[in-house]
Amino acid sequence: MTNRELMEGIGLPEEGQRVVEGRHMAEAAYRRWKELFYKDTERFLREAGREEQKEQLLLYLYVSFAAELYEEYKRQGIEDKVYFDTFYDFTIWYRCCLKRRGTPGLIEEGWLSLPLKLGIFRLGRLQFEKGDGALHVHIPEGEPLTDEACEDSFRQADAFFDSSYTMYDCDSWLLSPNLSCVLDDGSNIMKFQKRFQIQKVSYPYRQAEERIFGKVLESKEAYQEETSLQKKAKRYLLEGGDIGIGYGVIYR
Repeated sequence: MTNRELMEGIGLPEEGQRVVEGRHMAEAAYRRWKELFYKDTERFLREAGREEQKEQLLLYLYVSFAAELYEEYKRQGIEDKVYFDTFYDFTIWYRCCLKRRGTPGLIEEGWLSLPLKLGIFRLGRLQFEKGDGALHVHIPEGEPLTDEACEDSFRQADAFFDSSYTMYDCDSWLLSPNLSCVLDDGSNIMKFQKRFQIQKVSYPYRQAEERIFGKVLESKEAYQEETSLQKKAKRYLLEGGDIGIGYGVIYR
């Protein structure tokens, strides 16, 4: 797999592709970065964070690492669709980098290290991260979270992962029972939530506000009201509500 083939396969914008293809790095330097990444990821992240134009450096390195990882996917018999869908996360966070920092590159480099270590896979609409006896479910931004798409993802996951993983779990604002004050039972989010046995709700930070409105504001009055969800959530927050974060499980 070449870098160009990977970038085209995940729909990375042309500007991002030019960043990768325009970067020149000596082979010895590249191998040092790669060895450090797989040997000591925390140190890799610290050192990369001190580099000028770190976002572009990370984009170049992560695309290159992922392209070289393709052979391992083939060796394990993992379909090309899973490979490209999994690394589409690069494209998602590339766009976030442009939006938040005004520069092409990658952010959330700690999170994006997971697929490079075969620690997470995207199967259809959902991502599944391998944990200790559990598969952690994540919901990437993008297309609607329809009941049919979620059913297909869990079906794929049941076939993809072995029986050593005894349950799925999810820690997200989408699983907070407080959403019943904001959404109808027939909404996609509430249908997704009902798949899980909710075990607790916590309030460590305002994740729901970040996801619904794009950022957390001190004044809830300042939140935009462009969608029906934003309108309902804002009303709930102004009335003193706190959506929180729910944790739930599905036993396989």
